[in-house]
Amino acid sequence: MNKFVIAALLLGSLFVHSQQFTITGTVTDSVTKQKLLSATVFLESVEDSTLITYSITDIDGKFNLTGNTNYELLNFYTSFQGYQEITRVLDLSKNRQIDMGNIMLSNDIESLGDVVVTARKAPITLKQDTLEFNAKSFNTKADATLEDVIKELPGVELDKDGNITVNGKQVTKILVNGKEFFGDDPQIALKNLPKEIIDKIQVTESKTEEQKQSGDAGDDNASEINITIDEDKNKGWFSRLTAGAGTDDRYSMSGIANYFKDELRVSVLGSSNNINSPGFSFDEIYDAMGSSAYSISRSSNGSFGINGVNFGSNSGITSSRSAGFNYSDEYGEKVEADANYFYGRSDNISATDSRRTTFLPDRTFTTTSSNNSNSLGNNHRFGSRITVKPDTLTSIYFRPRATLSDNSSNSNQFSASRDEDGNLINDVTTTSNNISDNRNLGANLYVSRRLKTKGSFISLSADFSEDQNNSDNRFNSERNTFNNNTTTTDIQNQLINQNTRNTTYSFGPRYRQALDSNWRASVEYNYQHRDQSSERNVFDIDPNSGNRDFNTTLSNDFDVISTQQRPEVGVSYEKGEFRMELGTGYIFQTLESEDVLQQVSFSKDFNNLFLQANLRQKIGKFGQVYLYYNNSVDVPSVRELQPVEDRTNPTNIVVGNPDLDATIRHNVNLNWSNYDWEKGSGFYMGGNMSFNKDAVAAITTTDDDLIRTTTYTNVDGNRNGYLYSSFSKTWKKDKRDIGGDISINANYNRFVSFTNGIQFASESLGITPGASFEYSIRDLFEIELDYSLNLNSTAYDIASIEDQSFTNHTAAIDLTTFWPENLTMGLRGEYNRFGNVSSEFDNDSFVLIGSLGYKFAKDKAILKVTAYDLLDQVIATRRNVNQDFVLDTSSLVLQQYFMLSFTYKLSKFGGSDPDNNKTKFF
Repeated sequence: MNKFVIAALLLGSLFVHSQQFTITGTVTDSVTKQKLLSATVFLESVEDSTLITYSITDIDGKFNLTGNTNYELLNFYTSFQGYQEITRVLDLSKNRQIDMGNIMLSNDIESLGDVVVTARKAPITLKQDTLEFNAKSFNTKADATLEDVIKELPGVELDKDGNITVNGKQVTKILVNGKEFFGDDPQIALKNLPKEIIDKIQVTESKTEEQKQSGDAGDDNASEINITIDEDKNKGWFSRLTAGAGTDDRYSMSGIANYFKDELRVSVLGSSNNINSPGFSFDEIYDAMGSSAYSISRSSNGSFGINGVNFGSNSGITSSRSAGFNYSDEYGEKVEADANYFYGRSDNISATDSRRTTFLPDRTFTTTSSNNSNSLGNNHRFGSRITVKPDTLTSIYFRPRATLSDNSSNSNQFSASRDEDGNLINDVTTTSNNISDNRNLGANLYVSRRLKTKGSFISLSADFSEDQNNSDNRFNSERNTFNNNTTTTDIQNQLINQNTRNTTYSFGPRYRQALDSNWRASVEYNYQHRDQSSERNVFDIDPNSGNRDFNTTLSNDFDVISTQQRPEVGVSYEKGEFRMELGTGYIFQTLESEDVLQQVSFSKDFNNLFLQANLRQKIGKFGQVYLYYNNSVDVPSVRELQPVEDRTNPTNIVVGNPDLDATIRHNVNLNWSNYDWEKGSGFYMGGNMSFNKDAVAAITTTDDDLIRTTTYTNVDGNRNGYLYSSFSKTWKKDKRDIGGDISINANYNRFVSFTNGIQFASESLGITPGASFEYSIRDLFEIELDYSLNLNSTAYDIASIEDQSFTNHTAAIDLTTFWPENLTMGLRGEYNRFGNVSSEFDNDSFVLIGSLGYKFAKDKAILKVTAYDLLDQVIATRRNVNQDFVLDTSSLVLQQYFMLSFTYKLSKFGGSDPDNNKTKFF
């Protein structure tokens, strides 16, 4: 990897060696002579308005523009919010080291001597905690989407799965004109909003409704993006339809249509395919393959989800159908409303082979298993948000939600366990046919009112949810135990009827008072009530007569009621570039359970001090350090507490422990980031560490026939954490971009566990260094190379378990060409090698995907051929190292296919006529 990085740096140095320039200066107020902090300065070519470079002024009003270009005549722009923008023409043929001196901006509408006042939009603007990008300043292909623009923004990274980070902070939500777009899932907006209608991309801290109303700072560890639509394009519609057919009966169809008119927005979408895709990606190169085309082995397992609707299971091949509707509008100046509906249908086929080696203090045994299953599900999801502002001080938010689903599945599994000498100890054959329906209803209410003192307010939040699940499972198992030439057979032929309901409501009033311009104090009270009921009826079925006998031992009918009360007080301080928040409270939690059928009842009280602290310090023009601490109380689950046997798995009988204590978790988070736009380089690094007291651990004992019995206890000493770091550097020269980054991530886990009743501790460490390199020439080609190494080791403090270590390698290439004109070719390849996998499974693969597309009809139509897994090598092999066992798995995956697809795109904005030749298409 070192050679890879050195080569990239040398290439970058050669790339920028010649045509280098430096432009410096100071920006001040023309009247007060005050130095202006965060004024934007940028350069564009006079010839074709290509953006050359940009920056913002520091606390002394100074700027330093450096870059590399063949252009000689450049337009220099200076802008600052509330001031008139200025431009000057610079001739680099005469001098490439230019001092602009003192540039004075005026907030009056006037002519400034021989300087021209303009309305040119700056490519980047810093407004308090909001970083704002002008979308049109960043060059992309002609039919670009929001995703293409995001990739060009400084300090913003978009990974293979569509996850966005800004200086290392994950983007959790994408809004359009301040409103949600199909709920809070960012993927639909990312893949489908055309650049043509986008005005600005605003990045800010992720905030709750309460933080937005109070003016409080948001989550320092997460960001959200707001997309503003160009006013000229906020009236019109755009749509896109894609249909494809391929070999092995593969197919894919998808479509989306959007209508905008001022504050009204209506969107519909739908898809149908059998290629493991949610169908909404509309990837310009690979169609519905989307991100799965980028990283085959990690995302071809048949499982995916969008906007809260999940498709598929954990492996296999999924056929899916989906449809969605989104509506948003404003009613007068006081009411805003939006609503969305999603329907999803999935049909999944999966098959998994596994080999599990379990280490006991006195012996080792191996279990091989094979599982085949098919599941069919329908899901309906509705969500809405209503905002009412009766006056300038009061805000009301109401968010109802509902999800209805039904599922049916059948599975067949066979497993066999052998000792160290290969002798068969037992085998188990199970079949299961399950039908279930689920209902989830809920609503959230938040009301706040600002007080006369700035920064003071009162608020009330409330939430209600009810989850209900009903299922019938026709379960059959046959377990054969082999001992001294004697075979013992145990048969379970049962109908299991399970009905569960979980009802939760909570509320929390809060009062905050500003003490002065910097200090604020708050007091709040949080209450939560949860009622969980479960009725499990097990009937033994006579194989001859079919008669059913109620099994009292395996059945239960219990109700669990838990309440939590948490009074809190807090104080916050903010001045300049420093912010501090401190809070403390006390948690009072009770848990009561009663099993009417088993005549078992118990109650528990959990009390603990609650603490949290949040510190942030900005460093210089671009840097920031963030530190966060909190503790929490995790109550054991009903399964862990309920003292009733669960024999659904014939080789593992589970019974809860009503004497468990709650887990106390202490969590520390640290982040440091700095991206220098002037130099095109930056880094971010950070980490997290959690310490647990009274963690819940499973105690499993295994008898001579390898039948396990599991219960639970509390342990101390569990801890886990992770570290991450990345450094990136980019060089730009006119139409050419070159860049790369190096990163190293690590994770650490320590668990206290039990093997056959004997306590031990395991410590695992994973280190993942990686590097990437990118090079592109606009309108010609783009290439990206990635490599990562994953080093894993696990050590045990018990002699009967052997220490484990293995190394995984991943290398990838992504090449896209845009020449000749109207012809686009894509090639993606990824090589994976999994270390120390059992010899029974494949441990490496090289997956290659190709695409060739032709645009015609004024770029409205695309005809495309895509090829999935050209070398026919895709695999789904994994190794998992757990507390006292090692598990290797190999699953059914989507195999090689070829597909021909056709895409048609239309748009009409700002009152343009769709039949007019000047209509803009994308």
